[in-house]
Amino acid sequence: MKITSVASAAIAACMAAACLCAFAPAANAAEGTITSTKSFPAYAQVRQNLMAEATSTSVEDGSNWGGIESLNVPQTESQAEKEAAAQKKAEEEAQAQQEAEEATQTAAPAEQSVAASRNTYRDTVTTVSAGAGASVDAAYGLIGQSMDCTMLVTLALAARGIDFHGWPAQYANIPGAQVVTDGTMQAGDILIWGNAHVALYVGNGQAIHGGWSGGTVALAGLDVTTSEYSGYPSTVVRIP
Repeated sequence: MKITSVASAAIAACMAAACLCAFAPAANAAEGTITSTKSFPAYAQVRQNLMAEATSTSVEDGSNWGGIESLNVPQTESQAEKEAAAQKKAEEEAQAQQEAEEATQTAAPAEQSVAASRNTYRDTVTTVSAGAGASVDAAYGLIGQSMDCTMLVTLALAARGIDFHGWPAQYANIPGAQVVTDGTMQAGDILIWGNAHVALYVGNGQAIHGGWSGGTVALAGLDVTTSEYSGYPSTVVRIP
């Protein structure tokens, strides 16, 4: 009985070993035939040059991309242009300074002439009335201002309390005035050149004129030339 059990066990072991040997080659054969496949969709368009820049585009109808901007870019100056501009500015400043100096030099003699004439008038002021002196002082104070000849004489008369204004020849009709016929002149006399001009005599052969050389009040001589008259005054009017 014991021998039979041992024999059965040996037979079972041999059969198990035979099965293992049979399965091993089959497994190796199966591993050698495994395959894998994958498919991709077809793509017809081929891009030849991926770095090329697009030269056109399409836009939907009715699309609004805004307006076209207008850029105002200032133009820069070159070094030569900057130097030329600086030189031009320096020349203009030099010319302006020269003109200012010339104007000052021209004005100085005129101011000296006014001062000298006024001093002459003051030296002989005792020979004229107080009213005439007031008119002369007022006329000197108006030198350089802009007004015509009749307004100058009117303001000079107002300084002595006389209210009168008219055409040049009408100043011979001032109430209380006298037309001088002896050829003399005194400071404060009114000088008339026909109906063209009127001025106030201040002595020393000079008078203060309105509307003179550009319309300003100025001290000048007695020889006057206008479009209507030329020469010395035709009438001398004195107010006592």
